[in-house]
Amino acid sequence: STMHVSDGEMAFIALDTRPNGSAETVGVVRPVADPDNVEAEFAIVIRSDLKAQSLGHLLLCKMIRYMKSGGTRRLVGDVLRENQTMRELTRSNGFDVDTTASNGPSLRYVLNLQPENAEAHA
Repeated sequence: STMHVSDGEMAFIALDTRPNGSAETVGVVRPVADPDNVEAEFAIVIRSDLKAQSLGHLLLCKMIRYMKSGGTRRLVGDVLRENQTMRELTRSNGFDVDTTASNGPSLRYVLNLQPENAEAHA
């Protein structure tokens, strides 16, 4: 997979090589952090076949590591309730559902990147 960075916007892109040697994008994860780098909302698009799903898993892992090392506190993302593949993917990467923020057709998944006890509570 290759990484593309531009104008403070970043995307992790998974490419699959076709038999003829050309590359095809099978997955994209795009995290967007708030100005204070407390929370980053991510969007992920992957093809539904199994190969793309395993690449999607790698993409999420990469993004989590990257955002964690960059000091982001939390990752959040909305997943459609009917999107079983994506729900499985987020769960297997340690995300929890924020039930208070989940309404309608979407579930809000949250992952704390920094240890809770590192937060100073005045």
